[in-house]
Amino acid sequence: MKKSLLVLMGLSLIIFSGCSKEEPHDPMETFYAYQSAFERQDFEAMYELLDEESRQNLNKEEYVERYERLYETVPLTDTKLEPRMEIFDIEKEMQSKDSMKVPVNLSMKKEDETVAYSFDATLVKEVDEEEKASYRLAFDPLLVYRNYQLTDTIEVEEKLPERGEIFDRNGKGLAINGELLWVGIVPGRIIDKPATVSALSEALGLSVEHIEKRLSLDWVKEDTFVDMKRVSYEELDTFESLRLQYPGITYRVIKGRVYPYKEVAAHLVGYVGLVSQEEYEQLKPEGFPLDTRVGRSGLESLYEEDLRGEVSRSVHILDAAGKVKETLKVMGEAKGKDLHLHIDIDAQMALLKELGEDRGTASLVDYKTGEVLALVNAPSYDPNAFVLGLSQEEYSALQENPDKPLLNRYTRLYVPGSVVKPLTAAIALETQGFDPDDTISGTGDTWQKDSSWGSYSVRRIQSPGIPVDLRTAMIYSDNIYFAQTALKIGEENLIKGLERFGIGEEDSTGLGFMTSQVSNDGTLSSEIRLADTGYGQGQMLFNALTLPRAYTAIADGGILKELMIVNEERRPRETTVIKEETAETVKSYMRDVIVQPEGSGHMANLPGRVLYGKTGTAEVGSGDSYLTLGWFSVIEESESRPFITTMMVEDVKDRGLSGYVVEKVQRFLTAYGQ
Repeated sequence: MKKSLLVLMGLSLIIFSGCSKEEPHDPMETFYAYQSAFERQDFEAMYELLDEESRQNLNKEEYVERYERLYETVPLTDTKLEPRMEIFDIEKEMQSKDSMKVPVNLSMKKEDETVAYSFDATLVKEVDEEEKASYRLAFDPLLVYRNYQLTDTIEVEEKLPERGEIFDRNGKGLAINGELLWVGIVPGRIIDKPATVSALSEALGLSVEHIEKRLSLDWVKEDTFVDMKRVSYEELDTFESLRLQYPGITYRVIKGRVYPYKEVAAHLVGYVGLVSQEEYEQLKPEGFPLDTRVGRSGLESLYEEDLRGEVSRSVHILDAAGKVKETLKVMGEAKGKDLHLHIDIDAQMALLKELGEDRGTASLVDYKTGEVLALVNAPSYDPNAFVLGLSQEEYSALQENPDKPLLNRYTRLYVPGSVVKPLTAAIALETQGFDPDDTISGTGDTWQKDSSWGSYSVRRIQSPGIPVDLRTAMIYSDNIYFAQTALKIGEENLIKGLERFGIGEEDSTGLGFMTSQVSNDGTLSSEIRLADTGYGQGQMLFNALTLPRAYTAIADGGILKELMIVNEERRPRETTVIKEETAETVKSYMRDVIVQPEGSGHMANLPGRVLYGKTGTAEVGSGDSYLTLGWFSVIEESESRPFITTMMVEDVKDRGLSGYVVEKVQRFLTAYGQ
């Protein structure tokens, strides 16, 4: 019987929906028609099924707009409306009443969420002039959405993109969204114009002529804020004092990119700049404003797409007071992804402090994890200047500075010199037939294999004066011993051995490191070049991370680590490149470099610290104009500080050669190790 009635109701629904002008004379006919229209989201058909009072209070256009704005904007799908009473009970009760409450369940999908709630819908009996009864549904805001009121509104809020920020390993902001001062003049407030313009000229470093020209532009009126220059928020006190002393000078606090550590991480973090017209044309369709800043160098540029963010649109239900009752949907993430680095900015500062006014680069690497804790370039620059706006004169001064502060030295290639000798030693120890106890003469300053080398000889920095085996050669950094060792190893074995240590591998960081090399053409076919390569000369070239990466294998039982600057929450790739016993043997030689009084790194011997090191002095160029590079790299054996510290300083000729660098690293180790 119940099944037959449902069939009849379904037939009535088909008849009714096919002829919308016919009045529904059965209460359930009305309900099922509304139910069908709701599930189809036919809002106009739903309106036609409302009772007269509802239609008087809510016109059709307003009714349809409410539904469409909500259901299509979010969107809400799979809408369902079902009675919770037996059909016979509804019909029986309506026979004796002019209206009744029908318990219903209403549900819909909001993306992956199901919104479901229950309430009582009202069926109303209406009688026309001919006393014919028809049935309608009274409008209830709950027929629109849960907790909905007629006084509620649907608002689509748009948020402009907010750039993601860059943090060090301890959460310290290296590139943040901070505040800047936009300094200017309101002409109508000026009392003493010459004094005001002169004071502002001195404070901003702008010419009086420039300020006067800005004030005379066509669009300037008495009450116009005439902007002059952005400055750091750190100068607030200065410009507040000027504002009070010289009426007319004023400022606005605006949002902007801020680099709190200034020169300390400039080359690594980079800076942002205003979009070009071409870039803006690409970003404009996505809703980006004309004054959008994009990465111009360093991590700001490399991770531009991640950091940039996007225009975000949120759909809210607002109450009568304009407060958000519910956020229905968020489309897009306004703030870009934050970037977290392995860098420790305190170590970064300490290393840069030791480099001082020298030209060079330095790094601190955890050989257990492959994390780069510091990567320093000197001299440096303040990236905030690019955000605030550099004049052409200021930019030219940076470019023409002979110390090249804009040059990213740690990505460039340098001759490594004797810091390569531990790698040569490791390769030799794993070369069949090589005996580390065999000795060569420790007297004489020069050596050549035979007369075929012509006028070329390998030169010692100092003569040991005793027979030289591998250990002694490392302590004294004997070029002649390692040149002869390279010849014993042979071209193929030496190249393959160096490649196992990562020499010649493409940059995996994406930061533009130039690719290290064994030689220009990848071969060592010349005996002289083969011999020179054994002690880090010839055509061998390293970037700032080539050496510390290679040393991870010596420091950690033969396991070479991938070096990581950005925290990707994963372990570095690891490759076993030498035997553990080989690594331990080479480390013991490097220990002697530190602890033996005659060792080239003895100045870095710190009480209570287990350090292994190697110095290097490399000559670049020829004649009187050659440049001398000083290197020093130290491995520390420690549970809390399993670090490799590496520093390279340019132009150490007449300044103690690599010993000049040892002293700097020793001061860093002392300060940072406390």
